[in-house]
Amino acid sequence: MKLNIAYPRNGTVKQADIPDEQLRRVHLGDYRLGNEVEGVIFGDEFKGYTFRLTGGSDKDGFPMIQGVMAPSRVSLLIKRGAKGFNAFRGGEGERRRKALRGCILGNDLAVINVIITKTGEQPIEGVTDVSLPRRLGPKRANNIRKLFNLSREDDVSKFVVRRKVTKAGKKDRFKAPKIQRLITSTIRARRAKKVKVAIEKVRASAVERREYLSLLATRRQAARQRKNSLLHRQLVGAHKADLKAFTAAKAAPKAAVAAKTAKK
Repeated sequence: MKLNIAYPRNGTVKQADIPDEQLRRVHLGDYRLGNEVEGVIFGDEFKGYTFRLTGGSDKDGFPMIQGVMAPSRVSLLIKRGAKGFNAFRGGEGERRRKALRGCILGNDLAVINVIITKTGEQPIEGVTDVSLPRRLGPKRANNIRKLFNLSREDDVSKFVVRRKVTKAGKKDRFKAPKIQRLITSTIRARRAKKVKVAIEKVRASAVERREYLSLLATRRQAARQRKNSLLHRQLVGAHKADLKAFTAAKAAPKAAVAAKTAKK
C-alpha cells in the first residue's frame, strides 16, 4: 500500500510505501475518512505524528467517498460534478450510477491520502524538513481575505501577492493577478442600474396591463351593449309580430260574420 503524505504548512507532498506486514498489525476497519490517527500505525518512522485521513482508492482505482459507511465498493446514483462523475461528461440535472469505494479503510486499498496535523520528533525527509512556498498567491477576493485574515472593510488590492519578473537586458518588474469577484463602486453602480431597470420594466408592465384590462373591459362592455340592443330589437320585433297575429286572429270572426251578412 502507498501512503500520500501532505504537509500544507510547507506545501510539500511525498509518497511512501507501507509494507503489508505493518498493515497486518492494525485493524484498518476501525478508521474512516476524516479521522485523526497516530502515524505509528503506518510505521515507526512516523512515530509522534498525527495524520488526518482525507481520501484514497482501492486496488482497481475506484476512489473513496466520504459519507458512505462501507468498507467495500458500492454502486451509487451520483449527480453531475460529484466524485467519479465529471461535470463535462453529463448534462444539467443528469445522474449516473457509478462504482465508488466506501469511507471505511480496509486491506483492499492501494493508496491512502493523509495530511499531517501534528509533527513528531524525527522529520520526514522531503516533507517536514523542506519548505516549498507557493509561486502564485490567491486571486479571488475572499481567498485573499482568508489568507491575510482581512475584514470586509480592508482594501484587498493592497494584499495581492506580487512576483518579480526578471529578463535579461530589461528592467525588473512585478506582476500581480487580477482580483476576481471584487465588489467595487463600478460593480455596485452597475448592479443598482440593473435593479432600477428591472423595477422600471415591472412598473411599465403593470401600467400596460392596467391599460389592456381597461381596454378589454371597454370592448366587452360595448359588445355586451350591442348584444343587448340586438336582443331588444329581436324582442320588440317578436312582440309586434305576436300583436299583429293576435289582432288578425281577433278580427277574423268579425270579418266572417260581415261576409255572411253581405251574402244574405
